[in-house]
Amino acid sequence: MKMITPTKITDAMLTSSTVPETDHAAWVAGTTYALGAYCILTSTHRIYKSLQAGNTGHSPDESASTWWLDVGPTNRWACFDNIVSTQTSGGTSMTVVLAPGAINALALINIAATELIVTMTSGATTVYSQTMGLIAPLKMADWYGYFFEPISRKSDVVLLDLPTYANCVITITLTDPSEVLVGNLIVGISATLGLTHAGPKIGITDYSRKETDEFGSTILTQRSYSKYMSVSMMLDSSAVDGVAAALSAVRATPIVWIASEKHSSLVVFGWVGDFEIDLATRYYSHCSLQIKGLI
Repeated sequence: MKMITPTKITDAMLTSSTVPETDHAAWVAGTTYALGAYCILTSTHRIYKSLQAGNTGHSPDESASTWWLDVGPTNRWACFDNIVSTQTSGGTSMTVVLAPGAINALALINIAATELIVTMTSGATTVYSQTMGLIAPLKMADWYGYFFEPISRKSDVVLLDLPTYANCVITITLTDPSEVLVGNLIVGISATLGLTHAGPKIGITDYSRKETDEFGSTILTQRSYSKYMSVSMMLDSSAVDGVAAALSAVRATPIVWIASEKHSSLVVFGWVGDFEIDLATRYYSHCSLQIKGLI
């Protein structure tokens, strides 16, 4: 069982991106905005909608503003907002270059792409390079399924073998014949908590609306969902205090949890709902985790 503590991406760390920040025109203090008009603030990387007519001189980032509604992140920064369901759309190819400082792990959550290329440089030296196909292995029952069933793609990817350099520059390129989508692009420091036991449980919490009226007609409104995972792991009893302190320190904090690197479904970006450690023997202990994914 491993976890990645994300590094908060700042303007200085985002060296470049092929995704422009041109969702709407930037807010200008002297401009009068009509009811329903949109603008962006490049300082917050958010989109705002005017709530009143004659909106002049009111900054969108004012606290408790009655003039503006925060609609969400700009397209370029949607992949850094810690919300899984808001995706950055990058066209058929998307390249992001980061200078995040010392990191050793990368996670891509809720993505749509067919190929991933990651390179890391330190100065003029390339210290890491990885090219990965994101098409999931075919598990078809017959030739009809091979030719006609939809192609499955990996929705979550983690790389835990990046070397640690304080002055690293990491380039992430994703391609897709139709459209690249990225829910979260996360870099950070990974840590091993223990050995995952067999039998982790995974599932989703669906927030879709299902209502049946008095005549028996059912209305289904599809909404977002979040993943969850129940997992237990074995750890050395001498590491109990450290693991307990590490889990307590990240409570209510978005973390990438990895029960296994082989399955996307065993990668969850979320927080620890509860954990319990059983000091079973002098040498080995067991820890159970309830992981709740972000929407």
